[in-house]
Amino acid sequence: MAFEELIPILEAIEAEIGLHLKARTSLTKEVSEYILKSGGKKLRPLLFVLSARLCGVDDGEEIRLSPIFEYLHVATLLHDDVIDGAHLRRGKPAANVIWGNTIPILVGDFLLASALELAASSGNLKMVQILSETTSCLAQGEIHEITRNNTLDLSEEEYYEIITGKTAVLIAAATRLGAVLANADEEKEMALKEYGLRLGTAFQIVDDVLDYIGSEKELGKPVGHDLLEGKVTLPLIYALKESIDKERKQIKKYFSRRQKEDIAAIVSFVKEKKGTEQALAKAKDLIHQAKEVLLAFPDRPAKKFLLDIADFVVERRH
Repeated sequence: MAFEELIPILEAIEAEIGLHLKARTSLTKEVSEYILKSGGKKLRPLLFVLSARLCGVDDGEEIRLSPIFEYLHVATLLHDDVIDGAHLRRGKPAANVIWGNTIPILVGDFLLASALELAASSGNLKMVQILSETTSCLAQGEIHEITRNNTLDLSEEEYYEIITGKTAVLIAAATRLGAVLANADEEKEMALKEYGLRLGTAFQIVDDVLDYIGSEKELGKPVGHDLLEGKVTLPLIYALKESIDKERKQIKKYFSRRQKEDIAAIVSFVKEKKGTEQALAKAKDLIHQAKEVLLAFPDRPAKKFLLDIADFVVERRH
């Protein structure tokens, strides 16, 4: 999509992000800024702003509150990288590589608290309640994923449960709360929530596909990184459905060892069985559903941008 038209909004969000971080120590500020300024797309705050504008709010409050969603997202990234023992994040050394495990976890907690503090400043109790529920879902999604790591028999249904909890709920909160900020009726609020859930689910599926077909330069991490961490995702689930017993036994052996050559063999197997193609088809179907939800809204620039973002999610390469 042509992000040029969104540059003024993204610049306003970027300018706002640093204003609310009331860090009491220079190290807290340093770690927060290291990842907040590491080149992420700012997708979640952007979706919040556009959803609010779609529902008629354009008074600056949507920009002021937008950092909530980047703080929450970055908090989860800091925690995830510690849990996964990650070495890279967006092509740079992960925070835990530079500062160890304890500091990034505490800074993640600080960003989470900053998000809720900013939400409370809106005076909108419903916004705080939804965000509190969302943070609970994010934590449970991460726990669910950890308990199912290193397990090759993950079902498609359980995969969706995990990615809903760890990714889609935050994107859905961003779009839903745009409607809440605008005091939109329940029908519009739920429609934007559904748009966000479908978009967020598709976003994670595409992420998981890129782990098989992307490049380290594009992804900022090695191809097959999820496999190395013992994560079974939709492309592999689909590939295993197309396999015979002999193939499944061989993949199980590769998966239990997960040496460099084993990862390469699993990636080749998934591509051969068209697991990535099937997963992308699923993501495209979810994007179609997300765009259908928006048809009930009046034609405004924000609607066009939300439709364009939906297309971007399945076309991106990183």
